[in-house]
Amino acid sequence: MVAANEFESLRQQLIGFSYRMLGSVSDAEDIVQEAYLNWEQAGRPKLDSPRSWFFRVCSRLCLDRIKSAQYQRENYVGPWLPEPLLEDHADRAELDESISMALMLTIERLKPAERAAFILHDLFGYEFNEVASILGLEPANCRQLAKRARTHLKGDKPRAPADAKVVKRISDAFFEAVNEGDLDNLRSILSEDVVLTSDGGGKVSAARRPMIGFDEVTTFMIRVIRNARRNHAVEFRAVRFNGAPGILGYMDGELFAAYQVEVVDGKVQSLYVVRNPDKLAIFSRLATS
Repeated sequence: MVAANEFESLRQQLIGFSYRMLGSVSDAEDIVQEAYLNWEQAGRPKLDSPRSWFFRVCSRLCLDRIKSAQYQRENYVGPWLPEPLLEDHADRAELDESISMALMLTIERLKPAERAAFILHDLFGYEFNEVASILGLEPANCRQLAKRARTHLKGDKPRAPADAKVVKRISDAFFEAVNEGDLDNLRSILSEDVVLTSDGGGKVSAARRPMIGFDEVTTFMIRVIRNARRNHAVEFRAVRFNGAPGILGYMDGELFAAYQVEVVDGKVQSLYVVRNPDKLAIFSRLATS
């Protein structure tokens, strides 16, 4: 019989898998809890491979949830970004591309079965015969699904610097330049074809489409920060989420945005702005920890 502590040793792996599948921390936690309840309701049967069994159940539950999530995405107001995933070690010196905003957005565009095969094999190290057992498919089918996923991902996977210190340095310099309205410094930091994606979910003001290009992105960011500073006390604090350094923006002490940049060849290629209050709620634990 699987002991409770044995399941607990798998919990974070299962949440990590489910998060990569769904892009939502809360949904991932719900999926893992539901998998455990399924095992309990089945009478706590003895499992030859608890890891494979729980991954199999979580995979099935995630695929079912994706069908509903796809409908929700179609009706989502404005661009969608994954719910931020916090990390315990804010001072880590390396980036984790497997949970980066850039990769999560690309995974979101994969077909559900491709997504599952790619995550299980390429990110979690399962052999294709194990992936087949988890997904209820033939190994050859799983190999083809993962291959198609890699084809979609090719060219989209972020080329991150060797360590997170570079990202933090460039991110800090970017916000300092935005605060000062320093276009010369911004031009040295931002790629000419930089893309800004802002997720407000229709609940707060946010750009309803991705902004593309140096001029559009800098004009927008400088205007937003200047307007905020006219009537409010604005503060930025460093944080780490989704495998990289980020910045939290506070207005009169209230969190209003989480920012993160993707750095390619020493310049900001993408800027992600999470504004949806439901997604920002996860940062409330920082204030109480």
